[in-house]
Amino acid sequence: MTTTPGTENPRTGPGLDVLALVCLIFIASSLRPAASSLGPVLAEVQAAFGLAEWQTGLLTALPGLIFAGCGFLAVPLLRRAGLFASLALSCALIAVGIGARVLVDSSLAFSVLTVTALAGMSLGNVILPVFVKTRFPHRTHLGATTFTVSLGLGAMFPAFLTAPLAEHFDDWRVGLGAWVLVPLAALASWIVLRAAGSVPVLPRPSRDPQQAPAPRRHIHSTAKARYMAMFFGLQSVNAYVQFGWLPQIYRDAGLDPVAAGVMLTIVTLGGLPGGFLAPQIIMRGLAPRFFLVSFSVSAVAGYLGLLLAPASAPVLWAVLLSYGGFAFPAALALITSRTRAVSITARTSAFVQSTGYILAALGPLAVGALLGVSGSWTPPLILLIVVSALMGLTGYLSAAPGTVDDELAEAG
Repeated sequence: MTTTPGTENPRTGPGLDVLALVCLIFIASSLRPAASSLGPVLAEVQAAFGLAEWQTGLLTALPGLIFAGCGFLAVPLLRRAGLFASLALSCALIAVGIGARVLVDSSLAFSVLTVTALAGMSLGNVILPVFVKTRFPHRTHLGATTFTVSLGLGAMFPAFLTAPLAEHFDDWRVGLGAWVLVPLAALASWIVLRAAGSVPVLPRPSRDPQQAPAPRRHIHSTAKARYMAMFFGLQSVNAYVQFGWLPQIYRDAGLDPVAAGVMLTIVTLGGLPGGFLAPQIIMRGLAPRFFLVSFSVSAVAGYLGLLLAPASAPVLWAVLLSYGGFAFPAALALITSRTRAVSITARTSAFVQSTGYILAALGPLAVGALLGVSGSWTPPLILLIVVSALMGLTGYLSAAPGTVDDELAEAG
Protein backbone atom coordinates (compact mmCIF):
# COMPACT_ATOMS: atom_id res chain seq x y z
CA MET A 1 0.00 0.00 0.00
CA THR A 2 1.27 3.47 -0.90
CA THR A 3 0.25 6.88 0.33
CA THR A 4 1.14 10.51 0.00
CA PRO A 5 3.08 11.96 2.94
CA GLY A 6 0.81 14.01 5.19
CA THR A 7 -2.31 11.94 4.58
CA GLU A 8 -3.85 9.05 6.51
CA ASN A 9 -3.54 5.79 4.64
CA PRO A 10 -6.73 4.86 2.76
CA ARG A 11 -7.51 1.18 2.35
CA THR A 12 -6.32 -0.03 -1.02
CA GLY A 13 -6.47 -3.16 -3.13
CA PRO A 14 -7.51 -4.08 -6.69
CA GLY A 15 -11.23 -3.82 -5.98
CA LEU A 16 -10.98 -0.62 -3.98
CA ASP A 17 -8.67 0.95 -6.56
CA VAL A 18 -11.24 0.23 -9.27
CA LEU A 19 -13.97 1.72 -7.09
CA ALA A 20 -11.82 4.81 -6.50
CA LEU A 21 -11.39 5.19 -10.28
CA VAL A 22 -15.16 4.81 -10.75
CA CYS A 23 -15.69 7.59 -8.20
CA LEU A 24 -13.15 9.74 -10.00
CA ILE A 25 -14.89 9.14 -13.34
CA PHE A 26 -18.35 10.02 -12.00
CA ILE A 27 -17.26 13.08 -10.02
CA ALA A 28 -15.12 14.47 -12.85
CA SER A 29 -17.93 13.81 -15.34
CA SER A 30 -20.24 15.88 -13.10
CA LEU A 31 -18.09 19.00 -13.43
CA ARG A 32 -19.23 20.04 -16.93
CA PRO A 33 -22.85 19.06 -17.85
CA ALA A 34 -24.50 22.08 -16.21
CA ALA A 35 -22.46 24.28 -18.57
CA SER A 36 -22.07 22.21 -21.74
CA SER A 37 -25.74 21.15 -21.90
CA LEU A 38 -27.01 24.72 -22.15
CA GLY A 39 -25.54 25.74 -25.52
CA PRO A 40 -27.50 23.27 -27.69
CA VAL A 41 -30.84 24.58 -26.32
CA LEU A 42 -29.79 28.17 -25.65
CA ALA A 43 -32.25 29.57 -28.20
CA GLU A 44 -35.11 27.64 -26.58
CA VAL A 45 -34.15 28.81 -23.09
CA GLN A 46 -33.83 32.37 -24.35
CA ALA A 47 -37.31 32.20 -25.91
CA ALA A 48 -38.87 30.49 -22.87
CA PHE A 49 -37.72 33.22 -20.48
CA GLY A 50 -37.77 36.14 -22.93
CA LEU A 51 -34.09 36.93 -22.42
CA ALA A 52 -32.38 39.83 -24.15
CA GLU A 53 -28.99 39.31 -25.79
CA TRP A 54 -27.11 40.74 -22.82
CA GLN A 55 -29.04 38.49 -20.44
CA THR A 56 -28.20 35.47 -22.56
CA GLY A 57 -24.57 36.55 -22.57
CA LEU A 58 -24.66 36.82 -18.78
CA LEU A 59 -26.16 33.34 -18.53
CA THR A 60 -23.36 31.87 -20.64
CA ALA A 61 -20.82 33.81 -18.56
CA LEU A 62 -22.02 32.30 -15.28
CA PRO A 63 -19.61 29.33 -15.35
CA GLY A 64 -16.58 31.59 -15.41
CA LEU A 65 -18.01 34.02 -12.86
CA ILE A 66 -18.99 31.33 -10.36
CA PHE A 67 -15.85 29.26 -10.88
CA ALA A 68 -13.79 32.37 -10.19
CA GLY A 69 -15.69 33.35 -7.05
CA CYS A 70 -16.29 29.95 -5.46
CA GLY A 71 -12.89 28.50 -6.37
CA PHE A 72 -11.25 30.61 -3.67
CA LEU A 73 -13.54 28.98 -1.09
CA ALA A 74 -12.47 25.43 -1.96
CA VAL A 75 -9.19 25.30 -0.01
CA PRO A 76 -10.67 26.71 3.24
CA LEU A 77 -13.57 24.27 2.87
CA LEU A 78 -11.14 21.41 2.30
CA ARG A 79 -9.19 22.32 5.43
CA ARG A 80 -12.27 22.60 7.62
CA ALA A 81 -14.53 19.84 6.28
CA GLY A 82 -12.03 17.35 4.87
CA LEU A 83 -11.85 15.63 1.51
CA PHE A 84 -14.94 13.44 1.82
CA ALA A 85 -17.37 16.12 3.00
CA SER A 86 -16.04 18.68 0.51
CA LEU A 87 -16.56 16.49 -2.54
CA ALA A 88 -19.88 15.19 -1.19
CA LEU A 89 -21.07 18.81 -0.94
CA SER A 90 -19.83 19.43 -4.47
CA CYS A 91 -21.87 16.53 -5.88
CA ALA A 92 -24.97 17.48 -3.89
CA LEU A 93 -24.94 21.09 -5.08
CA ILE A 94 -24.54 19.99 -8.70
CA ALA A 95 -27.43 17.54 -8.43
CA VAL A 96 -29.76 20.07 -6.80
CA GLY A 97 -28.91 22.78 -9.33
CA ILE A 98 -29.29 20.64 -12.44
CA GLY A 99 -32.38 18.81 -11.22
CA ALA A 100 -34.31 21.81 -9.92
CA ARG A 101 -33.56 24.46 -12.54
CA VAL A 102 -35.70 22.71 -15.16
CA LEU A 103 -38.72 22.81 -12.81
CA VAL A 104 -38.95 26.60 -12.46
CA ASP A 105 -40.74 29.16 -14.59
CA SER A 106 -38.76 32.35 -13.94
CA SER A 107 -35.42 33.37 -15.37
CA LEU A 108 -34.22 34.46 -11.93
CA ALA A 109 -34.88 31.07 -10.35
CA PHE A 110 -33.31 29.34 -13.34
CA SER A 111 -30.21 31.49 -12.93
CA VAL A 112 -30.00 30.94 -9.16
CA LEU A 113 -30.21 27.18 -9.55
CA THR A 114 -27.67 27.27 -12.36
CA VAL A 115 -25.38 29.15 -9.96
CA THR A 116 -25.99 26.41 -7.37
CA ALA A 117 -24.83 23.73 -9.79
CA LEU A 118 -21.87 25.80 -10.91
CA ALA A 119 -20.82 26.41 -7.29
CA GLY A 120 -20.65 22.67 -6.76
CA MET A 121 -18.69 22.28 -9.97
CA SER A 122 -16.30 25.01 -8.87
CA LEU A 123 -15.52 23.24 -5.60
CA GLY A 124 -14.96 19.97 -7.43
CA ASN A 125 -12.67 21.61 -9.99
CA VAL A 126 -10.24 22.66 -7.26
CA ILE A 127 -10.55 19.77 -4.81
CA LEU A 128 -10.62 16.78 -7.16
CA PRO A 129 -6.92 17.15 -8.17
CA VAL A 130 -6.11 16.77 -4.46
CA PHE A 131 -7.99 13.45 -4.43
CA VAL A 132 -6.03 12.37 -7.51
CA LYS A 133 -2.70 13.24 -5.89
CA THR A 134 -3.47 11.64 -2.52
CA ARG A 135 -5.36 8.52 -3.64
CA PHE A 136 -3.01 7.65 -6.52
CA PRO A 137 0.35 9.05 -5.30
CA HIS A 138 2.54 6.70 -7.33
CA ARG A 139 0.18 6.40 -10.29
CA THR A 140 -0.40 10.04 -10.99
CA HIS A 141 -0.44 9.43 -14.75
CA LEU A 142 -3.39 7.06 -14.31
CA GLY A 143 -5.23 9.45 -12.01
CA ALA A 144 -4.54 12.54 -14.13
CA THR A 145 -5.55 10.78 -17.36
CA THR A 146 -8.76 9.39 -15.83
CA PHE A 147 -9.58 12.85 -14.48
CA THR A 148 -9.11 14.72 -17.74
CA VAL A 149 -10.78 12.09 -19.93
CA SER A 150 -13.80 12.06 -17.62
CA LEU A 151 -14.02 15.84 -17.78
CA GLY A 152 -14.09 15.50 -21.55
CA LEU A 153 -16.87 12.92 -21.36
CA GLY A 154 -18.82 15.20 -19.05
CA ALA A 155 -18.62 17.97 -21.63
CA MET A 156 -19.08 15.83 -24.74
CA PHE A 157 -22.19 13.79 -23.99
CA PRO A 158 -24.36 16.73 -22.87
CA ALA A 159 -23.28 18.68 -25.95
CA PHE A 160 -24.20 15.73 -28.17
CA LEU A 161 -27.37 14.43 -26.52
CA THR A 162 -29.14 17.46 -25.05
CA ALA A 163 -30.64 18.67 -28.36
CA PRO A 164 -31.77 15.19 -29.51
CA LEU A 165 -33.33 14.53 -26.10
CA ALA A 166 -35.11 17.88 -26.17
CA GLU A 167 -36.31 17.23 -29.73
CA HIS A 168 -37.45 13.68 -28.96
CA PHE A 169 -39.52 14.77 -25.95
CA ASP A 170 -40.40 18.12 -27.50
CA ASP A 171 -39.20 19.77 -24.28
CA TRP A 172 -35.88 21.47 -23.65
CA ARG A 173 -36.34 20.86 -19.91
CA VAL A 174 -35.97 17.12 -20.40
CA GLY A 175 -32.77 17.64 -22.37
CA LEU A 176 -31.24 19.71 -19.57
CA GLY A 177 -32.65 17.80 -16.60
CA ALA A 178 -31.49 14.35 -17.67
CA TRP A 179 -27.93 15.17 -16.58
CA VAL A 180 -28.89 15.13 -12.90
CA LEU A 181 -28.20 11.39 -13.02
CA VAL A 182 -24.45 11.96 -13.28
CA PRO A 183 -23.88 13.82 -9.97
CA LEU A 184 -26.32 11.49 -8.23
CA ALA A 185 -24.23 8.51 -9.36
CA ALA A 186 -21.08 10.36 -8.27
CA LEU A 187 -22.47 11.02 -4.80
CA ALA A 188 -23.59 7.41 -4.36
CA SER A 189 -20.23 5.94 -5.40
CA TRP A 190 -18.38 8.47 -3.20
CA ILE A 191 -20.39 7.41 -0.15
CA VAL A 192 -19.65 3.75 -0.90
CA LEU A 193 -15.92 4.50 -1.22
CA ARG A 194 -15.98 6.28 2.14
CA ALA A 195 -17.82 3.35 3.74
CA ALA A 196 -15.07 1.08 2.41
CA GLY A 197 -12.43 3.24 4.14
CA SER A 198 -10.73 4.15 0.87
CA VAL A 199 -11.01 7.96 0.93
CA PRO A 200 -7.76 9.68 2.04
CA VAL A 201 -8.00 11.79 5.18
CA LEU A 202 -6.02 15.01 5.13
CA PRO A 203 -4.78 15.97 8.61
CA ARG A 204 -5.18 19.48 9.96
CA PRO A 205 -1.91 21.43 9.79
CA SER A 206 -1.89 21.96 13.56
CA ARG A 207 -2.06 18.21 14.10
CA ASP A 208 0.81 17.42 11.79
CA PRO A 209 3.97 18.64 13.56
CA GLN A 210 6.29 16.92 11.10
CA GLN A 211 4.83 18.77 8.13
CA ALA A 212 7.13 21.47 6.74
CA PRO A 213 5.84 25.01 7.33
CA ALA A 214 3.98 26.52 4.41
CA PRO A 215 5.99 28.97 2.28
CA ARG A 216 5.56 32.54 3.41
CA ARG A 217 4.88 33.90 -0.07
CA HIS A 218 1.49 33.62 -1.67
CA ILE A 219 1.15 31.46 -4.76
CA HIS A 220 0.39 34.50 -6.93
CA SER A 221 3.88 35.87 -6.25
CA THR A 222 5.46 33.17 -8.42
CA ALA A 223 5.82 33.80 -12.14
CA LYS A 224 5.00 30.21 -13.04
CA ALA A 225 1.66 30.28 -11.22
CA ARG A 226 0.74 33.60 -12.87
CA TYR A 227 1.52 32.24 -16.35
CA MET A 228 -0.44 29.09 -15.57
CA ALA A 229 -3.41 31.18 -14.43
CA MET A 230 -3.34 33.27 -17.61
CA PHE A 231 -3.03 30.17 -19.80
CA PHE A 232 -5.86 28.47 -17.92
CA GLY A 233 -8.02 31.58 -18.18
CA LEU A 234 -7.50 32.11 -21.90
CA GLN A 235 -8.22 28.49 -22.78
CA SER A 236 -11.30 28.71 -20.53
CA VAL A 237 -12.50 31.75 -22.48
CA ASN A 238 -12.49 29.55 -25.57
CA ALA A 239 -14.18 26.65 -23.80
CA TYR A 240 -17.05 28.59 -22.26
CA VAL A 241 -17.70 30.71 -25.33
CA GLN A 242 -17.92 27.44 -27.25
CA PHE A 243 -20.25 25.85 -24.68
CA GLY A 244 -22.54 28.84 -24.70
CA TRP A 245 -22.33 30.30 -28.21
CA LEU A 246 -20.83 27.88 -30.73
CA PRO A 247 -24.10 26.08 -31.58
CA GLN A 248 -25.72 29.47 -32.14
CA ILE A 249 -22.87 30.55 -34.44
CA TYR A 250 -23.50 27.46 -36.54
CA ARG A 251 -27.29 27.91 -36.42
CA ASP A 252 -26.94 31.50 -37.62
CA ALA A 253 -24.76 30.18 -40.45
CA GLY A 254 -27.63 27.95 -41.61
CA LEU A 255 -27.22 24.64 -39.76
CA ASP A 256 -30.22 23.09 -38.01
CA PRO A 257 -30.18 22.73 -34.18
CA VAL A 258 -29.17 19.06 -34.14
CA ALA A 259 -26.35 19.62 -36.65
CA ALA A 260 -25.16 22.60 -34.63
CA GLY A 261 -25.14 20.41 -31.52
CA VAL A 262 -23.10 17.82 -33.43
CA MET A 263 -20.50 20.51 -34.22
CA LEU A 264 -20.19 21.30 -30.51
CA THR A 265 -19.92 17.57 -29.85
CA ILE A 266 -17.00 17.35 -32.27
CA VAL A 267 -15.32 20.20 -30.42
CA THR A 268 -15.86 18.63 -27.00
CA LEU A 269 -14.89 15.20 -28.37
CA GLY A 270 -11.33 16.47 -28.28
CA GLY A 271 -11.54 16.02 -24.52
CA LEU A 272 -11.11 12.26 -25.00
CA PRO A 273 -7.84 12.06 -26.98
CA GLY A 274 -6.77 15.29 -25.31
CA GLY A 275 -7.43 13.78 -21.90
CA PHE A 276 -5.24 10.80 -22.78
CA LEU A 277 -2.45 12.63 -24.59
CA ALA A 278 -2.09 16.02 -22.91
CA PRO A 279 -1.24 14.69 -19.42
CA GLN A 280 1.38 12.39 -20.95
CA ILE A 281 2.88 15.27 -22.93
CA ILE A 282 3.05 17.53 -19.89
CA MET A 283 3.98 15.09 -17.16
CA ARG A 284 6.58 13.24 -19.23
CA GLY A 285 8.03 16.43 -20.66
CA LEU A 286 7.46 15.46 -24.32
CA ALA A 287 8.15 18.84 -25.96
CA PRO A 288 5.32 20.48 -23.99
CA ARG A 289 6.00 23.99 -25.27
CA PHE A 290 5.68 22.90 -28.90
CA PHE A 291 2.36 21.18 -28.27
CA LEU A 292 0.88 24.04 -26.26
CA VAL A 293 1.67 26.44 -29.07
CA SER A 294 0.21 24.01 -31.62
CA PHE A 295 -3.09 24.01 -29.70
CA SER A 296 -3.15 27.79 -30.06
CA VAL A 297 -2.43 27.72 -33.78
CA SER A 298 -5.22 25.20 -34.36
CA ALA A 299 -7.76 27.30 -32.43
CA VAL A 300 -6.81 30.42 -34.42
CA ALA A 301 -7.34 28.48 -37.66
CA GLY A 302 -10.74 27.19 -36.50
CA TYR A 303 -12.01 30.65 -35.62
CA LEU A 304 -10.71 32.05 -38.91
CA GLY A 305 -12.75 29.40 -40.69
CA LEU A 306 -15.88 30.36 -38.76
CA LEU A 307 -15.22 34.00 -39.57
CA LEU A 308 -14.62 33.61 -43.31
CA ALA A 309 -16.74 30.60 -44.36
CA PRO A 310 -18.66 29.06 -41.46
CA ALA A 311 -20.99 26.86 -43.53
CA SER A 312 -18.52 25.75 -46.20
CA ALA A 313 -16.55 23.31 -44.02
CA PRO A 314 -18.22 23.28 -40.60
CA VAL A 315 -16.72 19.94 -39.58
CA LEU A 316 -13.17 21.11 -40.37
CA TRP A 317 -13.56 24.21 -38.21
CA ALA A 318 -14.96 22.07 -35.38
CA VAL A 319 -12.03 19.64 -35.65
CA LEU A 320 -9.51 22.48 -35.49
CA LEU A 321 -11.23 23.93 -32.42
CA SER A 322 -11.33 20.44 -30.94
CA TYR A 323 -7.55 20.09 -31.17
CA GLY A 324 -7.22 23.57 -29.72
CA GLY A 325 -9.26 22.29 -26.78
CA PHE A 326 -6.40 19.96 -25.83
CA ALA A 327 -5.20 23.05 -23.95
CA PHE A 328 -7.68 22.32 -21.14
CA PRO A 329 -6.35 18.92 -20.00
CA ALA A 330 -2.85 20.30 -20.55
CA ALA A 331 -3.61 23.18 -18.17
CA LEU A 332 -4.86 20.77 -15.51
CA ALA A 333 -1.82 18.54 -15.97
CA LEU A 334 0.45 21.57 -15.50
CA ILE A 335 -1.04 22.10 -12.02
CA THR A 336 -0.08 18.56 -11.00
CA SER A 337 3.26 18.35 -12.77
CA ARG A 338 4.54 21.80 -11.78
CA THR A 339 3.87 21.28 -8.05
CA ARG A 340 5.15 18.70 -5.57
CA ALA A 341 3.66 19.06 -2.06
CA VAL A 342 -0.06 18.33 -1.68
CA SER A 343 -0.61 21.68 0.06
CA ILE A 344 1.07 23.54 -2.82
CA THR A 345 -0.98 21.56 -5.34
CA ALA A 346 -4.21 22.59 -3.57
CA ARG A 347 -3.21 26.24 -3.30
CA THR A 348 -1.96 26.38 -6.88
CA SER A 349 -5.12 24.67 -8.15
CA ALA A 350 -7.28 27.21 -6.31
CA PHE A 351 -5.27 30.20 -7.53
CA VAL A 352 -4.86 29.08 -11.14
CA GLN A 353 -8.48 28.05 -11.61
CA SER A 354 -10.12 30.89 -9.69
CA THR A 355 -7.95 33.57 -11.30
CA GLY A 356 -8.22 31.91 -14.69
CA TYR A 357 -12.00 31.77 -14.51
CA ILE A 358 -12.13 35.51 -13.91
CA LEU A 359 -10.76 35.82 -17.43
CA ALA A 360 -13.10 33.08 -18.60
CA ALA A 361 -16.11 34.97 -17.26
CA LEU A 362 -15.29 37.97 -19.41
CA GLY A 363 -15.32 35.94 -22.64
CA PRO A 364 -19.03 35.06 -22.95
CA LEU A 365 -19.96 38.51 -21.62
CA ALA A 366 -17.80 40.18 -24.25
CA VAL A 367 -19.21 37.96 -26.98
CA GLY A 368 -22.79 38.76 -25.96
CA ALA A 369 -22.05 42.47 -25.79
CA LEU A 370 -20.24 42.57 -29.14
CA LEU A 371 -23.00 40.55 -30.76
CA GLY A 372 -25.68 42.82 -29.34
CA VAL A 373 -23.92 45.99 -30.47
CA SER A 374 -22.80 44.85 -33.92
CA GLY A 375 -25.47 42.30 -34.81
CA SER A 376 -22.69 40.27 -36.43
CA TRP A 377 -20.38 37.42 -35.43
CA THR A 378 -17.34 39.18 -36.95
CA PRO A 379 -16.24 41.19 -33.87
CA PRO A 380 -16.69 38.25 -31.44
CA LEU A 381 -14.70 35.92 -33.69
CA ILE A 382 -11.90 38.45 -34.08
CA LEU A 383 -11.77 38.67 -30.28
CA LEU A 384 -11.51 34.87 -30.03
CA ILE A 385 -8.65 34.81 -32.54
CA VAL A 386 -6.71 37.25 -30.36
CA VAL A 387 -7.51 35.22 -27.24
CA SER A 388 -6.25 32.03 -28.88
CA ALA A 389 -3.00 33.67 -29.96
CA LEU A 390 -2.36 34.90 -26.41
CA MET A 391 -3.16 31.41 -25.15
CA GLY A 392 -0.19 30.09 -27.12
CA LEU A 393 2.17 32.68 -25.65
CA THR A 394 1.16 32.05 -22.03
CA GLY A 395 1.19 28.30 -22.59
CA TYR A 396 4.77 28.50 -23.83
CA LEU A 397 5.76 30.41 -20.68
CA SER A 398 3.80 28.10 -18.36
CA ALA A 399 5.52 24.96 -19.61
CA ALA A 400 9.02 26.16 -18.72
CA PRO A 401 10.97 23.72 -16.49
CA GLY A 402 10.70 24.05 -12.71
CA THR A 403 7.94 23.99 -10.10
CA VAL A 404 5.94 26.45 -8.06
CA ASP A 405 7.50 24.87 -4.95
CA ASP A 406 10.98 25.76 -6.24
CA GLU A 407 10.05 29.41 -6.84
CA LEU A 408 8.51 29.68 -3.38
CA ALA A 409 11.56 28.07 -1.78
CA GLU A 410 13.96 30.35 -3.64
CA ALA A 411 12.08 33.43 -2.50
CA GLY A 412 11.84 32.12 1.05
